[in-house]
Amino acid sequence: MKYLKLHTWNVDYKKAVEIQERLKKSIILKGSTKNCKLIAGADVSYTKGSEIFYASVVVFNLQTMERVEEVTASGKVDFPYIPGLLSFRESPILLKAFAKIKSEPDVIILDAQGIAHPRGIGLASHIGLLLDKSSIGCAKTRLIGEYNEVGGEAGCHSQLTVKGKIVGAVLRTRKNVKPVFVSPGHKIDLNTSIDLVLKTCRGYRLPEPVRQAHKLVKKTAKEA
Repeated sequence: MKYLKLHTWNVDYKKAVEIQERLKKSIILKGSTKNCKLIAGADVSYTKGSEIFYASVVVFNLQTMERVEEVTASGKVDFPYIPGLLSFRESPILLKAFAKIKSEPDVIILDAQGIAHPRGIGLASHIGLLLDKSSIGCAKTRLIGEYNEVGGEAGCHSQLTVKGKIVGAVLRTRKNVKPVFVSPGHKIDLNTSIDLVLKTCRGYRLPEPVRQAHKLVKKTAKEA
């Protein structure tokens, strides 16, 4: 799977912010997934006391939710942890994993933020731009935004807003289990993002592609 070289990675804080401000202008918040056949989940894991980290991508058939392909990659951490700049830390290793994928997905879900980000371009949006694919952020925690209480049934959701602008949704994927924070990444709208997250959940809080990517990357890191 190929990706676009939109910028260099060896940058400082100021340059990284400038790149985000430039790239967010290219984010598209609409797109059809009518012919979507393959959907992927991706995740990153670190090992304590080591500069090596790991990434995984697991591809599923959207209609049957059968696993089609899975890959992993490892590499050295080159960017410090800075709130709001996670994509500069994790994107390179994720791209290394995506480069191994032969069954190119139509949509990608990450345990990360899409546009629900201080500068409107979280990891899910950044990866979507780099891969030129529809992408969704489905995070376990909120980064920014306000919302009303969410109903307890699966499928209930509340708008996530920043200064009155809708940037995502707080979505209950399983009855009486903590909600997830869904935001469109790139080439997709919010309602479609919600629908795909719900469609790919299989009785767990997280969508199955993300859940399986998480399990795979944790296993890979542990074995290493």
